[in-house]
Amino acid sequence: MSRLRLMAAAAGLLAVVGLATDASPAGAVTPTQDPSTEHVVVVGVPGLRWEDVSAAATPALWDVAERGSVGSLSVRSARARTCPGDGWVQLGTGNRARGPAPVRLVDGTVVCALLPPEQPEGDGAAVVGWADLVEANNDLLFDAVLGLMGDEVAVNTDGCVSAAGPGGAIGGADLSGRVPLWSPEVAGLGADDVAECPLTVLGSNALSDGVRTPDRMAMVDEVIATADRLRPPGSLLLVLGVSEVATERPQLHLAVAQGPGFTGGELTSATTRRAPFVQLSDVAPTVLEALGIDLPSEMPYQPWRSDDGDRQVDLADEVVRLQDFNLHAVRMGDLVPPFFLVIVLTQIVLYGGAYLVLRRVPDARVRGSVLIATQVVALLAAAGIVSTYVANLVPWWRAEQPLLVLLAAVAVSAGLIVGLAYAGPWRRHPFGPAGAVAVISVVIMTIDVVQGSQLQLSSLAGYSPIVAGRFVGFGNIAYAVFGTSALLATAAVVSGLGRRPTLVVVSAAGLLAVVLDGAPELGSDFGGVIALVPAFAVLGMLAAGIRLSWRRLALVLAAGVVAVAIVSTLDYLRSEADRTHLGRFVADVLDGDAWVVVQRKLEANLNLLQSSVLTWLVPVVIAFLWFLLRRPRGQLRRAFLVVPTLYAGLIAVLVLGVVGGLVNDSGVAVPAMAACVAIPLAVAVVVHVLRDDLRGGESAEAPDPADTVGARGRTGVFPA
Repeated sequence: MSRLRLMAAAAGLLAVVGLATDASPAGAVTPTQDPSTEHVVVVGVPGLRWEDVSAAATPALWDVAERGSVGSLSVRSARARTCPGDGWVQLGTGNRARGPAPVRLVDGTVVCALLPPEQPEGDGAAVVGWADLVEANNDLLFDAVLGLMGDEVAVNTDGCVSAAGPGGAIGGADLSGRVPLWSPEVAGLGADDVAECPLTVLGSNALSDGVRTPDRMAMVDEVIATADRLRPPGSLLLVLGVSEVATERPQLHLAVAQGPGFTGGELTSATTRRAPFVQLSDVAPTVLEALGIDLPSEMPYQPWRSDDGDRQVDLADEVVRLQDFNLHAVRMGDLVPPFFLVIVLTQIVLYGGAYLVLRRVPDARVRGSVLIATQVVALLAAAGIVSTYVANLVPWWRAEQPLLVLLAAVAVSAGLIVGLAYAGPWRRHPFGPAGAVAVISVVIMTIDVVQGSQLQLSSLAGYSPIVAGRFVGFGNIAYAVFGTSALLATAAVVSGLGRRPTLVVVSAAGLLAVVLDGAPELGSDFGGVIALVPAFAVLGMLAAGIRLSWRRLALVLAAGVVAVAIVSTLDYLRSEADRTHLGRFVADVLDGDAWVVVQRKLEANLNLLQSSVLTWLVPVVIAFLWFLLRRPRGQLRRAFLVVPTLYAGLIAVLVLGVVGGLVNDSGVAVPAMAACVAIPLAVAVVVHVLRDDLRGGESAEAPDPADTVGARGRTGVFPA
């Protein structure tokens, strides 16, 4: 009966989360038209966002958007803040790239450098300093080929590229940094010039907070109106906010496509797999595909798509929605640094307090209320990370005081999770409340990833569409929380079971966790599978009383590699447009480019290790784990005897954190966030044992916990 009650409670919470999120999977790409054409016109406006658009202020842009497909554009480049020079260079590359280095003023302010000059050459132009830009990008690990889009167009169509306006020549340049047809002003191009070349790239003066005046918006709109008027019938028009400007913070920008394949709906691509998000690096592949040119291997990004064909949206409502995405992402970005600082400080205080309670305060003088408070605080801390996802059910970012609303939402969610953890008869078992928190966390994250990861997007412990590292599936932090919760939930469930049932339950739970984390249409997490397989294998062996050895550990690590290889290969066998990064990595291996990806992940790991506040938590976590897991004395040994699967679960989490930290590009964040869940849950279990012993006066003497895992005859957490 108790098992049924827990399942019913978890199902109820799952239903609440499920009903509150979008039931359709994110990122469904279902193009209904042939996007091919003979002409593509690209208009880039640095700083252009959906906040600038209205029927009154930008009538030409509004008209194009009503007839086309719309989306939110991440302009993330090889720099954290994309300046106009970065954006224009990246537009013509189809990969992460960068332009001239920003300039630091005397007062310390960092501003964007001026665009490289465009020098006339006959009817065309050459970008001054192009060789220096190429050399600067050769030092990066993205393998970006500057000017690849313009060169592919010129070579494969026997045609040319025309450009006009600020930055147009940079975006349309070939490998040598030249365009054959150029005008310094958009007004200098005529319809014949546009019709002569398959690709036309037009630039507009940049927008910034200081110059978003009606006159400047009218000038921008005139450029778009001219492009729409000059382009041949049946051509494709792309309008995008190509970069940030001046000293403005990174934000989401405007993306509009109108023409074959883009006559309604929202934009998406195979690299985001979530409408309405697209990336600047997707623009070059979009241009080449529209012109019928095969994508070169040096372009790892994918073309834009319309998610719903000809479906016309109410543009006024859609603009509000797109503005809301940007507001959410910006306010989330503001709060992430202080959030992780608070996480680190909270964990240190929790570990210090738990150490005093568990080690330094004599048992006879410890009051029950202190232990109860310690257990509740530990459970709230363990539920805190997953509660940041649940908090996204509340539109906190729209509030006048977003931080206060967010904190309230997180507190309420954590309180409800802990309340549910104490609601059933499992609360009497030392692993009961902690195991219930782990189970509920797994349920929440499972329903979220099945629904398209709606709660992780722009959440404090999720991922940002501005940063554009991931748009769907399990991010590295979410994977750490999910994997840790799944391991400890399983450890709680098998507490009291015999060897054979333990192996069956752990195997089933591990298989489910691996599918949820690694399946391309679900978690799509490459490194997570490599770590989850050995972690569950270690949990199963320890919980069943099977001794670990280096040989067995090596075998389970190899099993993780084999599992991710199988998943990635199956993803690779799908069409190129449908592949996730799992399948694209297999393609990189076959093309000989895999080492570049590995180097990039290693570099990201090293950078995070040096810059992340989570690095501060690592030595504290190591010290506290040593305190918990070394051959413990007294009540700690007693706790591991009463709940031996806790010991097995913590060792499995340690495997998850170490392996996951090594194979993911978030490095130190993976073990740090795993510890933020695992250690509070362990503290809650140990404190529960202390409370029971104080009430019952049981002996503190116990054998080594490593000798007790897998023992029969224990009372289960969730008795049948």
